[in-house]
Amino acid sequence: MRVKGMIFLAGVLLLVDFGRAPAHGTVPPSMAALKPGRVIAVMESDFLVPDGFGRLPGPLFYLGHKKALGLSRAQIGKIRNIARTIMPATVRQGKAIEVLKRRVVRLSDCRKPLREKELRRLLDRIGRMESRANLDHILAHRACLDLLTPGQRKRLFSLLSPR
Repeated sequence: MRVKGMIFLAGVLLLVDFGRAPAHGTVPPSMAALKPGRVIAVMESDFLVPDGFGRLPGPLFYLGHKKALGLSRAQIGKIRNIARTIMPATVRQGKAIEVLKRRVVRLSDCRKPLREKELRRLLDRIGRMESRANLDHILAHRACLDLLTPGQRKRLFSLLSPR
């Protein structure tokens, strides 16, 4: 568990680049109920969170940088709807994956007979669930990007690039 914590800390430190805007941005008061810290923790522990997410920000980044990006009220509303969908879904998916992972740990106990067939089915199911969760997350991030005008995209890319 300590190694997992160290990996998480290293990942957080990699995301904090003082030459760039933070990947997740600040949480607007209207989104506080979604507990973005919990969403990020689930992503870090149960999802494949590629380094590319630093270059493919999600809804909180856009909302945290709405003035710099020049977002319209309509864009802000659509991005909030994306966040209200993906953030709770991320937590639900992560919880379901975690339940199955605990079953894998129990089945892997060397004091019990190996039930390889059941173990294989569980691991395959976890893989499919993680793949789906990652795809859903990437699609939500891309949906935010798709709302931007060419000028806003240019401003976004400048926020994400080293200064």
